[in-house]
This record gives sequence, structure tokens and C-alpha cells, in this order.
Amino acid sequence: MDNLCCRTAGPPSVRRMSEWSVPGYDVQELLGFGASGEVWRARERSSGAVVALRRLSGGDRDVVAAVRAQATVVRSLPTAHLVRLRTTTRAGDDDVLVLDDAPGGSLAALLLRRGRLDPGEVVTAVAPLADALGQAHAHGLVHGRVRASSVLLTADGMPLLDGLGLACLHDADDTLDPTGGLGAAADVWGLGALAHLLLTGEEPGTTILATLAPRAPLPLVRAVEAALGFDPTARPTAADLAASLLAACPAQPLRGLITAAEPPPARVSAPRLGRRRALTVVAVPLAVVVVMGAGWAWGAHPPERPARVAGASSSPVPAPDWRSVLRGLDGARADAFARADISRLADVYAPASALLAVDQRAVRGLSRLRRTAVGVEHEVRSLTLVRVEADRVELRVVESLASYHVLDPAGRVVAQHAPGAAVTHAVVLAQLPQGWRVSKVRLVR
Repeated sequence: MDNLCCRTAGPPSVRRMSEWSVPGYDVQELLGFGASGEVWRARERSSGAVVALRRLSGGDRDVVAAVRAQATVVRSLPTAHLVRLRTTTRAGDDDVLVLDDAPGGSLAALLLRRGRLDPGEVVTAVAPLADALGQAHAHGLVHGRVRASSVLLTADGMPLLDGLGLACLHDADDTLDPTGGLGAAADVWGLGALAHLLLTGEEPGTTILATLAPRAPLPLVRAVEAALGFDPTARPTAADLAASLLAACPAQPLRGLITAAEPPPARVSAPRLGRRRALTVVAVPLAVVVVMGAGWAWGAHPPERPARVAGASSSPVPAPDWRSVLRGLDGARADAFARADISRLADVYAPASALLAVDQRAVRGLSRLRRTAVGVEHEVRSLTLVRVEADRVELRVVESLASYHVLDPAGRVVAQHAPGAAVTHAVVLAQLPQGWRVSKVRLVR
């Protein structure tokens, strides 16, 4: 859900919660976690409906009352593009928000599978959200955290904005807008940043959008650039942005959707884990955050022969043992999750890597929840050196995510992740003064 480090789709791999239960619901699997708490998929016993439960550990009752009040406004908005709060309940000392389920996963997960979207798909994904936010702004509501992870998808690819009405769960002065702006203008900037990311695969920076997305229609580029304007007062309203996007380019259906498997009808208690398996991990359904970081855990195969520098005709360039390089990067990343230590990620990623920001959000989420993730590692099935340039290399890596566990501060396992299937990634490493770092990771079909 909103700000989850790993809301994903596909066959559930993080299985049953061991101790937590909610009256009237069969809790089935952990979907993700973020600054506002954990989110679990569940089935309502009375209706059989599949829902999402956001667990607010130690929640303030005044905050929950504010969420209920804003949910009333959200339910009144005439749009189908919002994840809506159905009701609230209690589970022990925790407040629980009962929300609509989105079986298509998150837009962030789709982007990780695709790398970037076509212009028409960007219109499909962003324009309805801009229209929904325009209606929300007219009723005094703002979102404050518009990003790919806060956009969920229905089974047929309709975008749903998650988190509207939950702004009271976050720091009032915390904004994604680089100008420090708050309110409706900051939401518009978030929409522009989302469109930029979907078009280019990169967050907004100093490079001109038209250069990064040369095939995007000029009206679409101008609409996105207007939303990203440095002066908040000069940005279009969310409603005007929606109109500009729709006029800029014909909308196209989203491709590459993966619908989550239907959850089982009843809650099944998780088996007790032996001591050897009780690792301390807090990575959640990371088919996004972990797998996205490329698989790094290395087999004992000999390294492939070095490639030639692009354009060179002389002898091959001496190459390090790339499995050893990846093993070191994967180990530093696993340590960051196991200790919830964001500083360790500087030993993994190049500063400009988009993956750095994603993992930073994930580790921050763990830290705020006072959890840790251990065993977030990968096994490399094969590795091929594809390209060598002056200061970077591209590797083709077939890898699989190992099993890992999610623990609470007392060391209790709250979820476990089964080993993942083998996938192929193109991994680009950049050579910095400190050594090799991950620059980009792309899923290869």
C-alpha cells in the first residue's frame, strides 16, 4: 500500500502470519510494510471478500479518528481510482484499517519488470490519478506522497491511488517536493515526478526530459515539465494536468500485468521454524525490493572469460572475479537490511542509482517499525560478462532469491519468504574510487 517497500503481485511467497489475528478476518499473507505500518492480505469471514489490513502498531486514537473522518470525504469523491478505507477495527493493542485489495500489485512492481512505460501507458496510469487528486483538492484533501509505490493496480490494470486520507499518519512537514512545498502543488509535483519516472525509468534530475524520452510526444513532455516546475504557484492544478495528459497522447492499456494468485480460503498457522532457520530479517514481500536489486549470491562456477573493451581490438581487458564483486555487494546490502542501517547502502549503489532511493525507503521503513531483515540474499545460477567500458560493465545474471524471514524486535518470526524462482537480470556496475557499485538493474525477458 502507500509507501510500502514491497507491495507486489504474483503467487504469494510470504506466508501466513504466526500470531497476529484480527477478529472477523482470516489473515493470509504480508504484502508489505512502510512508515505507516504493515499491510496484510486477508479474507473477511462474513462476506468472503478479499481485503487489505493496514496494521498501525501503537497507533494514536486521535490519529485513527482523523483517518475515519477523512475516509468519509474520500468515500464521497466520484472517482473509481482510489483505494478506499472500508472500516477500522482493533486487534489487541493495534488499530487496523480495512482497505480495498488491489490484486494487480503496484505500479512500482510493474515498472521494475518493464524498466519504463510507453507514452500512452503513462497517460493511462497518471491522468486518472491527477483527476482523482483534483477532486480531492477541491474537498480540502491532499495526498503528500504520490509515487509509484502508492499506485496500486486492479487485475485489469486500472490505477488506484493508495493513501489518500492518511496524511495524518505522516510528519506534516515531510514532503517529496524538492522546493519544500506542501499541499496541492506538492501533489502535482509528485504526479509529474511519477510520469517522468514511468517515461524514462529515472527520477527527475538535471537532464532534460525530452533527451531521456526522445519518443515521447512533445505535448506530453511539456505537460510533465509544467507539473515539475520549480515555482509551485506556476504549476497546473491536478485537474488541469489530467486534461493536458489526456490531450497530449492517446491512452493505451498497461502491458505486463501479473495478477496475484487467489489467496486460500482459510487462515493456516505458520509452522514453527527451527533455530537454524530463525534468521533475523525484515524484508517483506520483496519480489520488488529485493529481487529488484538484482540477484547476488554466488555459485562456485568459474568466472566467465573477460570481454573486450567496446571499440578496442587489442587483448581482452583483465577482469576481476565478478562473482566475488557481486558477493561483496550483496553482502553489504543484506547487512543493511539485517541491521536496518541505511549507511551500508552507500557500499552497494552508485550515488545516482535509482535503486539506492528504493532501498533507502525500504530500510527506513524497517527502522521505523523496529524490525530487521536477515537472509535477504541471492544465488547466482549463471553469470555472463556482456560489455566492458572504461568505467562500467554489464553482466547478464541468472539468479534466484533465497529464503528469508521477517522478525520483530524480540526476534520472533512474523513471516517467511520461500525461495524465489530463477530470473534473469542485466546488471550494470560502475567503477568508483571506492570500488564497484550497482548502477542499474533491468529484468531480461
